[in-house]
Amino acid sequence: MSEKIAYAVPEGQAGLRLDVALAQSFPEFSRTLLQRAIGAGAVRLGGRPLLARERLRSGDLLEISFPEKPAPAEPTPCPMALRILYEDDQLVAIDKPAGEIVHPVAARSGPSLTGALLAHTGGALSHCGEAYRPGVVHRLDRDSTGVLLFAKTDDAHRALAQQFEKRSVKKIYEALAHGIAARPAGTATGSVGRDPHRRTRRTVLRLGGKEARTDWEAFPCGEQNFTHFILRPRSGRTHQIRVHLAAMGHPILGDGFYGCPDREPPVPRVLLHARLLAFVHPTSGLRIAIEAPLPEDMASLLGPREDLRWQKEKNLNN
Repeated sequence: MSEKIAYAVPEGQAGLRLDVALAQSFPEFSRTLLQRAIGAGAVRLGGRPLLARERLRSGDLLEISFPEKPAPAEPTPCPMALRILYEDDQLVAIDKPAGEIVHPVAARSGPSLTGALLAHTGGALSHCGEAYRPGVVHRLDRDSTGVLLFAKTDDAHRALAQQFEKRSVKKIYEALAHGIAARPAGTATGSVGRDPHRRTRRTVLRLGGKEARTDWEAFPCGEQNFTHFILRPRSGRTHQIRVHLAAMGHPILGDGFYGCPDREPPVPRVLLHARLLAFVHPTSGLRIAIEAPLPEDMASLLGPREDLRWQKEKNLNN
């Protein structure tokens, strides 16, 4: 055991089994690994070791000794059906499907989109980053969909990474979020950092954290009690859009991690989509805009109005 933390059980986990609650809060560890750690006495309440099957109460303060995380394995080529949005000798962009991980992580082995791109390009991805994520310039969460960009050469990788760092890359996302927005547009500016009570979550912090800004437009869908958001993150913090919308009282549909209530319409994933990515090509110097159409699960909830809104958005931002 290497890391000890104090964990206050939130209201949403009251009544859950210990192993289920920890698997929700610490997804970087597999449930099997957590169960083994619990069996070894790694989780205590008031000094008493707990069992995996014990039910939690809101406000319980747990003492947890986390096992060391294994390092992610390097990806191996694994052929997979890919929807290529753009490709040349410097970069490749795909339309990421929901449920696929971008690169190997310690808690999950097996196929990844990086492995699929290695197979697609014959290994021609950049290697100036970490060994387990060749070509990866940015990332999307496992449940998220949309434009995902990979670099084929080290020079392209460095040039694109510099644009992301300078915030000159234009990013537009769409999300369906719980509740009806009271205003048609606005900007979320709360600093984002680690939640002091749940280490794998991010939250808006009054003190500390990193400056974050998300511009948004809201299109309420009153008959279904959700809002269609078009969002432009001006910074790139982990889970930024999910955290900002949750802090506004509008957690994204399907996002139980950040507090979306289990209500209608029921959805199996976080309904967040990277619609457009625009940047300067690393060798030609031309500005490129790559778009991924809204996936079927989101488009079906919106109906024909989605196309009209997106066409208006593109006209305003050309």
